[in-house]
Amino acid sequence: MQILFLIASIVLVFMVVRLMLKTPDVPRPEHPAKLRQKTSGKMLRCHYCGLHIPEEESLWEGGKPFCSESHRDLALSQESTRE
Repeated sequence: MQILFLIASIVLVFMVVRLMLKTPDVPRPEHPAKLRQKTSGKMLRCHYCGLHIPEEESLWEGGKPFCSESHRDLALSQESTRE
């Protein structure tokens, strides 16, 4: 009987401490991932490195999407050396 009383008192103390340490309910801003989902669109793969980027941020050259100007230039320089 004493063991049950001891276990119950430990559980009660744990619950009281947990309740006292609980942070107050504060309205939190919307999660950034949810904000991005609102503007989601078609994703394209960079022809040079394979990085997936939004269509509106991609750079096009020769019908191929690129993630940056440097990757576009590198890909074009590699194609010119192959010829």
